[in-house]
Amino acid sequence: MLFPFCAMNRSCVVAIPIYTLDLSHAERASLLNCVSKLRDYDLLFVYKESLDLAPLFRAIASLHLPALSCRAEPVAERWLQSVDSYNALLFQSWFYRLFQAWDYVLIHQLDAWVLRTDLDQWIAKGYTYVGAPWTRHLGPDTPDIGVGNGGFSLRRVSEMIRICDSFPTAHFPVFRWGELAYRVTLFRRYHFFPWTQWPSLFCKRLFLFSAMSLGWKNTLSYYAQVGIQEDHLFSIYAPWVFGWMRIPSIAEAADFAVETNPRQTCEHYHIHRPFGCHAWEKHDREFWLTSYPEEFRHAIG
Repeated sequence: MLFPFCAMNRSCVVAIPIYTLDLSHAERASLLNCVSKLRDYDLLFVYKESLDLAPLFRAIASLHLPALSCRAEPVAERWLQSVDSYNALLFQSWFYRLFQAWDYVLIHQLDAWVLRTDLDQWIAKGYTYVGAPWTRHLGPDTPDIGVGNGGFSLRRVSEMIRICDSFPTAHFPVFRWGELAYRVTLFRRYHFFPWTQWPSLFCKRLFLFSAMSLGWKNTLSYYAQVGIQEDHLFSIYAPWVFGWMRIPSIAEAADFAVETNPRQTCEHYHIHRPFGCHAWEKHDREFWLTSYPEEFRHAIG
């Protein structure tokens, strides 16, 4: 390891998952941008134990940043083999215990980009979880709205541990009639509830939804077990169960990060420059390149 690790700032650690060292040019640029912008915070790589991170550390050393605190934490291969295995990793309380020395962890995947340096302001807000929001009116019809995407997200470590530790006994129903009714409306729109052609099938599915409202296949334990998207569970489902969770409004979360429909999101919520963004190459790459050319010039070679 080429850098000392001294826990410079106990308020937050920046965690970067590393699946492979075969990084694209944009991923390498994202890494170096993150290190440069957030150099006042400890950096922790969570990586496959079989990888040799020496080339990655050499790339960081080329930035010549003074007093950089950096550490690597290996995990078993099976946790970083696929999207599904990584998703399962983020349901494990031991994963968040890797960050117990800090109040918060900023998870920064390498398809994210940091645009501002005021992370301390977001930490001071005291939220349990915040990520790029999903909204009903800015994208395709979806039953889920929330704040939001986990690829670039700030999480309060102690509360993530508390939530994950609750999974074995979290049998309280997640969805209530209001949310279920909206799903019925959506499924009817997409002919999943063909009530005119097959009324018996519609009644059967309505009965199943009613059972869900009482907790049948509708608990945090069940969703964690079947591997539902971890960011949906932490930002949408868990707050419906745990009233103590602090989640920002969609408008405020958009100032933290933007992912889907960035052009419309920034316009609708009057966002001049979010703290960061996620999946910028996937969602309207041209918007980011033209709106912030100086920021992204290193990402395009």
